[in-house]
Amino acid sequence: MPTDVDAGRSGLDLGDGWTSRWAVSWRAGGDDASCSVHDLVQEPVLTSDPMRHFTWRRDQRHRPGLQFLTSTGRHHGAESLEESRVLLALDFAGDVVDVVSQPLKFSFATCGKRRSHTN
Repeated sequence: MPTDVDAGRSGLDLGDGWTSRWAVSWRAGGDDASCSVHDLVQEPVLTSDPMRHFTWRRDQRHRPGLQFLTSTGRHHGAESLEESRVLLALDFAGDVVDVVSQPLKFSFATCGKRRSHTN
């Protein structure tokens, strides 16, 4: 099901220099690291560990599941139908070596508030 993101975009702080104000965090080798979105391209995030591990409970509103990827030889958790579809598409991409679930946590401004989102 397509989602319209334009409504949410209006509340984000996307003025000049937003890439320097928004922060990204990741975990590698048990240590936490962070930088601005602007400087992310210079950081070794491809070797990161998950920021939040996959969990599922009976009372979750979304539909978690496990998707087996032939390219990695492992099951990978998907917390939504969209994530499950992305995993399936990645398996057909042919160049996938590994998939790290939720490797980044973004901290950003919206309507005067600081928020964070694990991606």
